Amino acid sequence: MDTNTNRTNRGVALLAVFGAVLALATVLAISVGCAPKEADDAPKPTDQGQSSATSAMDGQPVDWTMESDCSLCHTVEAEGAADPACPQAKAHEAQVCGDCHTMESELSNAHADVRFGDKAPTKATVVTVDPQSCIDCHGSMEEMAALTASSTALTDSNGVTVNPHERPEGSKHDEHPATCTDCHNNHSRDLPKDAMKYCAQCHHRGVFQCGTCHELRDR
Repeated sequence: MDTNTNRTNRGVALLAVFGAVLALATVLAISVGCAPKEADDAPKPTDQGQSSATSAMDGQPVDWTMESDCSLCHTVEAEGAADPACPQAKAHEAQVCGDCHTMESELSNAHADVRFGDKAPTKATVVTVDPQSCIDCHGSMEEMAALTASSTALTDSNGVTVNPHERPEGSKHDEHPATCTDCHNNHSRDLPKDAMKYCAQCHHRGVFQCGTCHELRDR
């Protein structure tokens, strides 16, 4: 076989290999590169029923009553009430909102101009829980103090522990007596932290004794 024949055979072989590679690349482009994809702006699955129901009511007056379904607007509180990690909500799971939020006149005023679609406040702006509602179920502060005499929930930075339901005598405590909701928030996960935050309004050094403020220490 002469040299020209060898060159011709090699050229034919190279063309065959090139054709095979080109065919494979075309198949891959069709099967991978051109495969249909979900559009980036395609609508994501949603709870269409809830969304439609909410938008249909947007702008309409809430027309609040004591029998209203609070969870329609107060979704964060409703989720907290159903959260096992929220111990107080778990302990009160048999109650409905109106069992604790009993101050109807304040609630009525707070909802007077509210419409569906308005953003619910992230923090209560008025007191709607009457301490007597708590006392009716849990007893008086004195009765609660007897039950929590051994509690160590309130321990200051010096290791001093106080009974969370016992009111030490003193003019400041007498002028500003604590109520149940000052420390207890049924929608919170951390009761001890809430209680310490309340104490820290006055005992801002985290020490349960008088005379720890700088203006008193310097006198």
